[in-house]
Amino acid sequence: MTKKIIVALLMLCVAGSVFAVGIGIQGGTDVANSGTTGIDITFKLDSVPFVFAVGIPSFDPLAIGLTADYWILNDNLVGPLNWFIGAGLFGQLFIGDDDFNFTVGARVPVGLNFFFARDMFELYLQVAPGLGANIGNGVEMDFVCPINYGLRFWF
Repeated sequence: MTKKIIVALLMLCVAGSVFAVGIGIQGGTDVANSGTTGIDITFKLDSVPFVFAVGIPSFDPLAIGLTADYWILNDNLVGPLNWFIGAGLFGQLFIGDDDFNFTVGARVPVGLNFFFARDMFELYLQVAPGLGANIGNGVEMDFVCPINYGLRFWF
């Protein structure tokens, strides 16, 4: 039993050195939709080019949102400053008094990220224009353009 615990701990230590995890919080506004403000929790592994966020993109009406982005390019500009561009998907569920609808679509995140404090923290700014289908009382096209800023902690 003790040998199994030691082997499991060693495997966790080795796996922990293979990749890092970034978890953070972001805020922002959708400049295409009357400046609705939102707050999200973000998650990223350094070993794969995917970034995920879940949060509340709107408070009036209340909405729950999810984004999944694939960073196609993440290059260095100078020093700790990088830029990125990707392709992603988004989904939002709006829940209001007389309103219930769902939006799903594609987006193109473009931004800057900056690492500091021995690469433990990442500040970023991004814009992610996209086009989606709003499904409620019928189907309508919906243009979105969120501008987000955030901070991720890497461990």
